[in-house]
Amino acid sequence: MKLKTGILYMAIAVSIALIFCAIWITKDSADVYAHVFKTEAGYGYAIIDHGQILIKQEHIPAISYEVAFCSEEDAEKVGELVLKKINRKINPALSQEELKDLGIQFNCHNE
Repeated sequence: MKLKTGILYMAIAVSIALIFCAIWITKDSADVYAHVFKTEAGYGYAIIDHGQILIKQEHIPAISYEVAFCSEEDAEKVGELVLKKINRKINPALSQEELKDLGIQFNCHNE
């Protein structure tokens, strides 16, 4: 009987520890996020890590000229992709192909 009680208490303790670990991991990853902001020419995004700006992107990356994102949605899609790359610990640089796959508009006047 004592063995069963000991196992039960051990299982409860391990469960509580796992719950706290899950909460800590979730909270920690939630402290890194993409934030979309309005610019004079359109939209941009920033990657924020625990209140510090890691990346501030006012222009569409991976193209040879400087142009702001045409829509808040475009900036958000790109910011979220960059954030996924950072969370996977891979280079957050983007290619034109990735931008095209996301459907990012490069010319705001051709809607």
